[in-house]
Amino acid sequence: MQIPHSATRDNMIKMALMNLQTYFHLLFLCTTLFSSPSVHPRIVQASSPPIQALVAPITKDAATSLHTLSLSHKQYMLDLSGELLWAPCSPAHPTVPCSSGECAATPGAPNFRDGQCTCTARPTNHVTGERAIGDLTLTDVATNATDGKTPTAEVTVHGFLSSCAPDSLLRSLPSSATGDAGLGRGSLGLPAQLYAKLPLTKRQFAICLPSTPAAPGVAFFRSGPYGLMPPTQFDAGATLSYTDLVRDPRNPSAYGIRLRGIAVNQEAVPLPAGALARGGAVTLDTALPYTVMRRDVHRPFVDAFRRNTAMVPRAPAVAPFELCFDSGALGFTRVGYAVAPVDLMMAVAARGGGNWTVFGANSMAQVAPGVACLAFVDGGWAAPSAVAIGGFQMENNFLLFDEDASRLGFSGTLLFIRTTCGNFNFERN
Repeated sequence: MQIPHSATRDNMIKMALMNLQTYFHLLFLCTTLFSSPSVHPRIVQASSPPIQALVAPITKDAATSLHTLSLSHKQYMLDLSGELLWAPCSPAHPTVPCSSGECAATPGAPNFRDGQCTCTARPTNHVTGERAIGDLTLTDVATNATDGKTPTAEVTVHGFLSSCAPDSLLRSLPSSATGDAGLGRGSLGLPAQLYAKLPLTKRQFAICLPSTPAAPGVAFFRSGPYGLMPPTQFDAGATLSYTDLVRDPRNPSAYGIRLRGIAVNQEAVPLPAGALARGGAVTLDTALPYTVMRRDVHRPFVDAFRRNTAMVPRAPAVAPFELCFDSGALGFTRVGYAVAPVDLMMAVAARGGGNWTVFGANSMAQVAPGVACLAFVDGGWAAPSAVAIGGFQMENNFLLFDEDASRLGFSGTLLFIRTTCGNFNFERN
């Protein structure tokens, strides 16, 4: 056996010592990296930016003139007075026990199945008025976070309470709708559940309904900015006037306001005394394609509009409308047909008041080539409220439902400032 030269042996010992030193140095680094409390969170826990607000697209359905809200890559009818989210369920859907706190908040009857008591809900189709009984269930709701200018990341809310419903309850909803997105006031409404499950410090949401299927409108949940464009991006929340939100005792999930009068061409409509207060609040109802008025309000209103358009050639009435015109004889402006403006005069409140002015783009519906009709419908004497403002009158108006301050913010038509509800940038940043 050959004995190594002493110099060679010394070099080998030095190399072994260096390798051993390197080993212990790496061991120390690994121990520090994975056990030090000050370093560990930064290395293995990448924190997400706080959610400023959520955003979802709104689409107009051409066949029904109703609007849908996109959630979880599905379409649900946008229902301002809906009590909860509902849709047909798969046979294997989860159920909620009768003994749970969630069941106690749901006005449904218990359902006994295989010896187990499960909670049920009462999903309602507010277009037809039909109701059903369905299991209260849990689902995931996916939408997007936003900085107010563009979507920033997808957000999924787990354990969202919703209701199963029979397929028949979808009747008369937009064909693309897989269910109903209830945005109404109540603990099971879409806004309330989002407030409870996500760090959304302000209990408010906004909707901006599009007037055409060609470009989606937008819904925001929580505070702004609410960026719309073109010509330049601006915050739609900066354009708002406010009035009080009130509750309608006959429809607790609806958003109500008080009107002190209605004017046509700045002249007050001669309504019966107390007509706007009788039967509860004036409501906002996206399950109605057009505003519905009780007969004692509709009759004097249509008569006033008729007097202010006496020189315009008429066209035969087209249901459900009463007063129709030869649209070729109507002038056209940036805010629609050149007809008398309609003022919904808000009740005076400590936070303001004022008028929600409805111009031709939101008062005249094009029902056929050459025919436009006054888009306010006679609801008869049995209408549940004096005025129920429908989706057509809300289109291209930015509406903020501020539950914390119990107020409604309304912009009036966005057409005056050369933008529409279809101008939110949905391209993810």
